[in-house]
Amino acid sequence: MKKLLTVALVFGICGVVGLHEARAQIEIGPRIGFDLIGDVEEFFIGADGRLSLVALPVVLNATFDLYLAEENHDFSQLSFNALYAFGIVNVAFSPYVGGGIGFSRTSGDTDVGLNLIGGATFGFGNLKPFAQAQITFGDVDLFTIGGGLLFSIGG
Repeated sequence: MKKLLTVALVFGICGVVGLHEARAQIEIGPRIGFDLIGDVEEFFIGADGRLSLVALPVVLNATFDLYLAEENHDFSQLSFNALYAFGIVNVAFSPYVGGGIGFSRTSGDTDVGLNLIGGATFGFGNLKPFAQAQITFGDVDLFTIGGGLLFSIGG
C-alpha cells in the first residue's frame, strides 16, 4: 500500500506541473464521515482531491480515509472515482453522481471494491463544502455518509 501511495503522489506532483496549461481546476480538502450499515461501522477522517479538465465531462476524484476503529485493527480506504455533475448549477448546490474503485486495507489484507457515489457541493468560489453518500461493494462492504470542505488551488 505504501508503494501505491508513493507512486500516486509522484504522478500527482508531476501532473500538477502541466495542469495550468491544460486549463485544469484542482480542489483538495479534508473530509469526515461514518460507515452506517457496512462492515466497519466507524467514523473516518480523510482527504479528498478533485481534478476538473475542460476536455473531460467528469471530475476525477481521489480520496483516502482512515477509520477510527475502537478495536485494535487498522482500516483505511483509497479510492479513485469519476464524478458527473448533473449540470444544475445554482447558488444553493450542485448535485453529482459517480463511481469508481476502492482499495480497502485491514490489518495487512487489501481488498478491492466498486464505489457508487451521490452528493452535492455547496456554494462557489475558492471554498466549497460538500456532502455525499457512498456505497462500496466488495469483500468489505461500506455505506458511508460524509462531507468536507474543498479548497480551490488551480484553474
